[in-house]
Order: sequence, then structure tokens, then C-alpha cells
Amino acid sequence: MMPNGFYTPQGKPIVDRRKENRRYLTYFSRVVDRETGHTLGYLVDLTTGGALLVGNMPLKTNTIFQLRIDLPEGIFDKEQLDVQARAVWNQPDSDPEFYRTGLQLVDIQPLDLLILERLLTNFGTTPEGKR
Repeated sequence: MMPNGFYTPQGKPIVDRRKENRRYLTYFSRVVDRETGHTLGYLVDLTTGGALLVGNMPLKTNTIFQLRIDLPEGIFDKEQLDVQARAVWNQPDSDPEFYRTGLQLVDIQPLDLLILERLLTNFGTTPEGKR
């Protein structure tokens, strides 16, 4: 496991514990807190185990959120995907108006996992720009 270029507020590197390679999304899916109805931000990258969310407020770490992710229109049988995710870490974005939050998906259902895999296949690229 190696540092991923992100650092804690104390300046220590955040270690990348991801089991899958991240895929950057070419479609920025809006993410809403299902309990409050507030938009939390947009997905920037995704794996079937987690995601990077960029929003205008930090999410409380070690908290499980009930999320609704907007899906691209006309691609899936539904317009939104409901998932649970734990906020693992957060830090200010390079743009001072935003925060980055690392999410770990929790108890994902098999059908929802298939939708995530299809989202990654259709809208995900590697850091090198490969599909």
C-alpha cells in the first residue's frame, strides 16, 4: 500500500487501501443524502467497493450515509441507485470551496453491484485515460 497523494490535516500521507483500481467517471453522478434530501456532491471516481465524492462540505468520518446516486439517463432501467456508504476520510480539495471524501460502499446488493459495474464499463476511465 502506497500513499496516494492525499494528506491528513497533520501532514501525514493517506495510504491507499483500495482493492481495485479506481476508475474516473466521465459522467459526474450527483449524490444525495436520502435522509435529508440534500445534495452532498458528485462522484469523481468509483470502484465497486468505494468512491471519491467532491462536495461543498466535509462528511463526518466513520458515519454511514444513505445515498442516492443519479445514473445517466437512458442507460439503465432506473434513474437512481440507492446505496449505503461509510465516509472513511475527507480533506479540502485543491479548490478551497470544495472537500473530497473517500467513501466505502456497505452491504451493496447484487443487482446494484451489476449496475455499478456497468457504470464503470460505460463511463469509467483509468488515470491514464484508458477504458
